Formats: sequence, C-alpha cells, structure tokens
Amino acid sequence: MRVLLLSDIHSSTQNLEKILKAAEYDAVFIAGDLTQFRPKDAKVVDEIISEQTDSCLAVHGNCDHEAILGEKYKALKFIHGKSVEFDGYTVHGVGGSGITPFNTPSEYTEREILEIMDNFVLRDFNILLSHCPPKGFLDRTYSGVHAGCEAIRERMIEFDVILCGHIHESHGVVDSPQLIVNPGPVMWGRFAVIDVEKKVVELRKL
Repeated sequence: MRVLLLSDIHSSTQNLEKILKAAEYDAVFIAGDLTQFRPKDAKVVDEIISEQTDSCLAVHGNCDHEAILGEKYKALKFIHGKSVEFDGYTVHGVGGSGITPFNTPSEYTEREILEIMDNFVLRDFNILLSHCPPKGFLDRTYSGVHAGCEAIRERMIEFDVILCGHIHESHGVVDSPQLIVNPGPVMWGRFAVIDVEKKVVELRKL
C-alpha cells in the first residue's frame, strides 16, 4: 500500500490540490490540522480530496475544533480514538495535541491521551496516525525544545509505523525500530509517500 501522508494543511487548499495531483498513491492519511481554526474549512478540504480519492483516514489537530469530527464527508474518515482495519493493516488514531502555551482548540493532557490509546485493539501490524509525534522524535522546535507527546512515547513500542505532524520544522524520518514519519506541513508544500509494506519513505516538496 502506498500512502500519501499529509499534515498541517492549515486551510492551504491550493497546495493541497497540487500535492494530490503530484503523487501516486493508494490512500491518503492526514495527521491533523486540516484547518486554521475554521471548522467549515474541513468541508472544503474534503471536497478537494474527494475529487482524487475516496480513501482518506484522518485525525484532527490542535488547530481543528472537535466539531469537525461529527460532520459527514465524502472522503474523510476521522479515526480519533479508534482502531480500524484498512487494506490489511490496523490503523489507530490520536488527534489533537498535548497542552500548549497557545490555548488551541483541541489539546489533551498526557493522561487523557493514554486513556484514548487504552481503547486501541492491537493486531499483527499496527499503524499509529497521530497529530503529535512521540516525545524526542521529530519534535524539535526552532527554539530547541522537544514538543512531542510523552504518552505516545510511552506506548510507541506497540506500533510498527507512526505517522505524525504538528512540529512543522521537524519533518523527517526515523527508523529505529519503528518507522516514524513527519512529512512537514502542506502549507509549506511538504508531503510524504510511503510504501508501508517495504517501509520506504519519499519526503517531497512542491
């Protein structure tokens, strides 16, 4: 399965359209921040994606209001707090982020994130689709602070692949031993194409 991994769209629909046409993929996964605080923009993102594919798993980011999770969409399927079977893999979703200094719409305590993950049903091959990266992995801010999630780091051994975003400046790939990918923000023209079975990642930019 070739996955187009997107994150941190922040309502940058022009870049989204270009990326969807620039890559070859079987499915689209979105690791949060579809919108820039405007819930109605999730419908716009869905409309653009639905023109290219009907296979799109997503979690919300800290800049997305939880209200978007309850809407009906053509392509988007939000999996926050869920485990879903997808093309032979089990994908688990954690949306939002840990507590930030910015009081954004969807923030959770580390305990709340652990409780969300307690509900996951783990199987043979497990993919975590999370807005926030695990603490210490692809999470360094410009100021040098590691801004990832302690709860996800605590549970990361449970997953074969972790797909995340949130920290725009820390796009990259780690393979030790889990494959961890932060594609960078769509708003900067960044994305990743991942061969899940082979664990091969292409980090790309428009």
